[in-house]
Amino acid sequence: MSRTGLEPDVLSLIVCDQIITDRVTGKQSLIGMFSRIHALKFPATQPQLCVFVSMTEGRGQTPVMIRIIDTEDSRPPVVQGQGTMDFKNPRAIANLALQFHGLIFPEPGEYRVQIYSGGTLLREARLALVETKPRPARPPEPPGPEDLDEPLADA
Repeated sequence: MSRTGLEPDVLSLIVCDQIITDRVTGKQSLIGMFSRIHALKFPATQPQLCVFVSMTEGRGQTPVMIRIIDTEDSRPPVVQGQGTMDFKNPRAIANLALQFHGLIFPEPGEYRVQIYSGGTLLREARLALVETKPRPARPPEPPGPEDLDEPLADA
């Protein structure tokens, strides 16, 4: 669907581990922002993934949809979530924080985190899934003088 010029303007679209909202001030802290996920094997499970969106130029109650897809959009979305952003006036800034659990990424490659409003794609962010090899175990440290069972001989 093409843009009409009435869609909200996306100020930020951020993927992170956790979003903490201060109960007193309402301020939000984004913890562990990332654009790459490393996995030892695929399909890979991401225990938790949060998406933060900040927008302006919206009008009233504005439905939005977040989805994560592979780059080719060749299979169903990894996840799709919907919410409503409330704009008191077009100059207001509205934030939306979504939290997803147990996401399964079928294979390594590039994915997209997308935000839609009114069926129109407003913005997308890249999310790379990378297969990594297990780290080799560290060899044990050689014993130091404090590890010896026998007292040192006097010279």
